[in-house]
Amino acid sequence: MHTPLSHWNASSRPWQDIARQVNRIIDQINTNSGLSAGGTTSISRVFGAGTALIQHGQRSAGGFIVKLTAVETGAGKYAGRIFSPNCQTSPSANLAMPEGLADSGNTNALVLNLLESAPSGTHLLALNSFHIGLLAGYTAESTPRAVLLIAAAGAGLFPVQIEKDGGADGTPTAPATWTYTVRTLDGSQTLGTLVSVGRPRPNGSRIVQTASPAYGTAFYSSGSLLLWDAGEIAATTACS
Repeated sequence: MHTPLSHWNASSRPWQDIARQVNRIIDQINTNSGLSAGGTTSISRVFGAGTALIQHGQRSAGGFIVKLTAVETGAGKYAGRIFSPNCQTSPSANLAMPEGLADSGNTNALVLNLLESAPSGTHLLALNSFHIGLLAGYTAESTPRAVLLIAAAGAGLFPVQIEKDGGADGTPTAPATWTYTVRTLDGSQTLGTLVSVGRPRPNGSRIVQTASPAYGTAFYSSGSLLLWDAGEIAATTACS
């Protein structure tokens, strides 16, 4: 008999935002009771760094902290590493995950993002991002992994700092191939190097930004970072 999981409650942000995310996952689990039923399983533990993180048959209304490390073949599915909740941090320091959380040391989770179910057909989340997931079962692999459910929206387009780091200018018969180092908007973290522009360029020479810092917009596609706009403009001359 399936006992419905209870919702989380919070009185202030950011815990309200986290509670809403977790409650969407709980609603999905309660809709499909098979995910949270305590059926049999062929494994006894999911291990991380020699320590049993999840015991046989465990079902939890709480969350597991997981870091996305790679995309799986199936859309909306990611490989992940579970972190133990042993956070030691200071309220005065800027957030820098994992904030003292203990890394399990291996890829021990299959993460399903419920907001990427069909027909999205892609991977929208940034790799190395952290999420709170609910345990829904275990994989049937020879080395089983925990199956964690999350409900995370993709970032869509977001502003970034950029700096040209490679490629070449276009010609009358070929488009430019400039690439960029991409950093967070405040410049504090590098998100990627040699990042391509995803939007098609026309043939011809392009003028790139020379300001420092320069800005653009980026997005993630199948776990890879791409630029949508690098501020390039067509190189033109006066008509004669």
